[in-house]
Amino acid sequence: MNNRVLLINPPVADNKVWVREGRCQQWDIWGAPFPPFSLAMISRQMTNAGRDTRIIDAGPQHKTLDDVLNEAKKYDPYLVILATTSPTLYSDLSWFTTALKRTLPSIFIAAIGIHVSSYPKETLVRFGLLDGVIIGEPELTAFELSSVLYAGNDLDNVPGLGFRGSNGEIRINPSRKFAPEIDLLGVPEWEKISVTDYMLPIFNRPFLLIGFSRGCPHKCRFCAAHVYNGRLLRRRSVPAIIQEIKRNLQLGVSDFLFWNEHMTIDRSYLMDFLDALVENNLHNKIKWVCNSRVDSVDQEMLHQMHEAGCWQIAYGFEFGDDETLRLANKGGRASVQQGRVAAEMADRAGIFVDGHFMMGYPGETVKSLKDTIAFACSLPLTFAHFYATVPFPGSDLYEEALEKGWICEDDWGSLTQDVSAIKTEVLSTDDVNDHIRRAYIRFYGNPVQWLKILSIAKSMKDVFGVIGTGIKFSTSMIRR
Repeated sequence: MNNRVLLINPPVADNKVWVREGRCQQWDIWGAPFPPFSLAMISRQMTNAGRDTRIIDAGPQHKTLDDVLNEAKKYDPYLVILATTSPTLYSDLSWFTTALKRTLPSIFIAAIGIHVSSYPKETLVRFGLLDGVIIGEPELTAFELSSVLYAGNDLDNVPGLGFRGSNGEIRINPSRKFAPEIDLLGVPEWEKISVTDYMLPIFNRPFLLIGFSRGCPHKCRFCAAHVYNGRLLRRRSVPAIIQEIKRNLQLGVSDFLFWNEHMTIDRSYLMDFLDALVENNLHNKIKWVCNSRVDSVDQEMLHQMHEAGCWQIAYGFEFGDDETLRLANKGGRASVQQGRVAAEMADRAGIFVDGHFMMGYPGETVKSLKDTIAFACSLPLTFAHFYATVPFPGSDLYEEALEKGWICEDDWGSLTQDVSAIKTEVLSTDDVNDHIRRAYIRFYGNPVQWLKILSIAKSMKDVFGVIGTGIKFSTSMIRR
C-alpha cells in the first residue's frame, strides 16, 4: 500500500466557497475563506509519522469537480478525509463522494465535522458510500485511522471512529478523550496550501488561523461547538503560540485570526500572552482579530489588546432583547446593556467591532426581530452579520426543534444560516428571512456606516478594497 493521504474541502456544484471549520458552517460572502485549519492540523500529524499528504481546498483554489477528481486519481491515495458541514452534507457525502468512489473505487473515505460527529450512525446509514466518520476533535483519530489502515489492521480499536464492518454493519467505537495537551498536536501544516488563496478583504493580504485555546464552558442552546472541542478550556502555552507566530511570519503572513470560541475567557492567560507579544516585539509586526463574549472584557484588557496588534474583535451579541438571550441560555452576564458596554469599550480602545446577530430564535416575535435590528444599528459597529437561527445537530436547540416539530428530521440540507429553517407558531420562515434582509439594508444602507468602514483604510489601495468588498457583499445579499 502507498502512504498517501488526501485531505479535501470538497467542491460544490455552484462553485460557492464554503467555510467548513468547526462551528463555522457557512458560505463565504466577504471574500475571506478560512484556511483549512483542521485539515492542516491532521496533515501535520501524518507528515510527522512519515505519511505523504496533500490538501485540496476546492473553493479557494478554484477547482471544479473534474479538477479535484483528476488530481485525486493522479495522486492515488489510500485514504481520503473530507471536511463537511450540515448545509453541504448532501453535496459532500452524496454528490461528491459518489463521483470520488467512481474514480477511485477502493478508496477509504472518512468525514470530519460537527454534524457527522453528532450523528455518526445516522450519517453512515444515510450515505452508503461513506466508509468512516471521525467523531469529535479530529487530529488524533484521523492519524490513528491512517496508521491502522496503512498496517492493514482492524478498525475496532480506534477510539472516536464510526465505520462499516466487513459485513457492512455499522460500528461506532467508544469515544476518544479530548487531547489534554494541545501543544502536542503541533501546528497546522500551512506549507501544504498556498497562503495567497486566503486573502483578507479590503487589505488584500494573506491571513492564517492560529489556534489559541480549545473548549467553551458556556451552554448556549444554539451552539454545537462542544461536540468538536469540548466544554473544558484547554490552553496552549504562550511560548508555543509565540513560536508559531514567528514561523508564520517566515511564510510571509502577518495577519491572523486567533481561533477559539472566545479569546478573552481567561483574563490572566490573555494578559500574559499580550505581554509576550510586546516582549518579543511582535506587536509591531502582526495584525490580528479574535472572537469574544460581551461579558468577558474590560477597558484595560481591550487597550492592551489594541497595543498588541488587535484591530478587530467579533462579539456574539445574538439578540436585541434580554428575554431571547435568556431563552437561548446565553448565560454569564450577557445582556443587551452589557453588549452595548462591550462595544463602546472596544471602540474607545481603537478596536473595530464586528457584531454577530441571530434572528428567528423560538420564542421571538416580530417586535423582537425589530429590536435586534435597532440594537445593531445603535452600536458603534464596523460590520454586522445577521444570521438565521439554525438548530445545528449537536446543539440543544436541534433536539428541541425536532421534538416540537419546528424542523423536519430528514431535512439536514436546509440547516443553513443564510435562510431560516425554523417555523414556530409565532414566526414563519418568511417573516425571519424578510427581517434579515431588512437588517442588512438598514445597517449597510446608512452612509455613515460606510464612512466607518472606510476609516479602516490606511491607503488608497485599501479604499478600493473597501469598495470591492462592498460590491461583492451587496451582490451576495441580492442573490440570497
